[in-house]
Amino acid sequence: MGSKEDFDELVAELDKNNSSEFLYDNESGIPDFVTAKNGLQREFTNKARIALSSLSSTIHLNNKDISSVIEIKTFIGIVRQCIADYHAETSLAEDTSCEYTELVSRIKLETSRLSKEYTHYFPAWTLGMEKETPFTIGPVTFISREQWIDSVDFPDNAKEKFWNEPEANFKWKEILKDALNNPSSTTPLVGLANNVYGSINKCPSLLKISLKGYEKGLSRKLAELICKTALDSVSLAFGDRAFFHQQALYDERLQPFGSSSLIETNGFLWLPGSSLSDRIPYLDYIRVKNRTEEMSEILDAFGYMLEALVMPERHAYPKLANRWATALDWFGEGNREKNDAIALAKIVSSLDILAKAGGYRPILDMFQHLFQISETTEVIKGKNPKTLKKFVENIYGDGRSKILHGTHYERLKSFSEQRDKAAYFARIALIECAIRLKKYTGDDTDNAFRTIPK
Repeated sequence: MGSKEDFDELVAELDKNNSSEFLYDNESGIPDFVTAKNGLQREFTNKARIALSSLSSTIHLNNKDISSVIEIKTFIGIVRQCIADYHAETSLAEDTSCEYTELVSRIKLETSRLSKEYTHYFPAWTLGMEKETPFTIGPVTFISREQWIDSVDFPDNAKEKFWNEPEANFKWKEILKDALNNPSSTTPLVGLANNVYGSINKCPSLLKISLKGYEKGLSRKLAELICKTALDSVSLAFGDRAFFHQQALYDERLQPFGSSSLIETNGFLWLPGSSLSDRIPYLDYIRVKNRTEEMSEILDAFGYMLEALVMPERHAYPKLANRWATALDWFGEGNREKNDAIALAKIVSSLDILAKAGGYRPILDMFQHLFQISETTEVIKGKNPKTLKKFVENIYGDGRSKILHGTHYERLKSFSEQRDKAAYFARIALIECAIRLKKYTGDDTDNAFRTIPK
């Protein structure tokens, strides 16, 4: 069914629903009640909701100016309100072509009004490079809680009226800082400080990014993706798997800071054992600062990738930058994964995405090109040496493919070594591709990382 047909069906259903002859007894479920701008109500029954969903999906799909700034779930609400407003104020004619065109114009106008600039903040754990001054990578800024509190504020009218606590509200920054510095204090938080405290008290830092041209919900979704990529980029630069655990947004799925073990033998308990996880930081601020300065070229290349996620229309290589960011997402998840088999599958999947592979050969070609070695070069030493070709075949065929396709199902089978080796080569490939893309002058094609010049 086309959009015009959906519109006609929806109008007919609204005509029926809002007539004096309409009986709820014939309907299954409760209609959606929508109040139009003129105060009249319009009722959307199940049949009307189906037509509304189909109409909205067609308009959303066929209008890039709409689909690029708002998600379909939110857009359906916009269309529903526009339909209700239009139906409540208009006597629709037999030929509804003009009315449909007018409605689409209204919908586009309402959608365009939602697109504005938003600055988003995400509480996060970082390595602490922002301790003294904010740290920036591309469009993302890492700031400490104290820096954030000093840089933001509420309007005076909010301070005067919120919870009728003007005195506390005008001192919200001072009260909030005192509460964060004294978490065991029993002094009750009041006013604005109380509302903000719960949003930032769990993490020592925040990530900041500003986006323009999106509806608020889609803007926040994109902002979160970019900030996660920024954290994973820094972890990629620092190198160790542990950094992917130490740097994360607050609502990420993370392992605890430590764990305990309880064991019994011969009917008696051992004393509980304990261990710390990779989430415990081990680099001090000076070492982190020095490392970030040493890796400025790498971090600049990562920032170039992040810029493409913010404004793809202004970037020379939006396809390749998005491909790289997606590959990094899989690589980061592979490093955070506890199960070695699943981690290996994720890490090799990141290579699959980076090379647009679909098989081991494109990954092998990419490695040969990036590392300037042949497929017969011995890259794994020791008791079980492997050439580059054998290594890639192993991690892709015996690793990724068999794990995902269910061939490997013995849960105690070890994939630890393959995981570590795959992560080592994937990290180098991701870094090298990012550095090369910044100076690349070729086409923005999906398989360019296989042959991208040095």
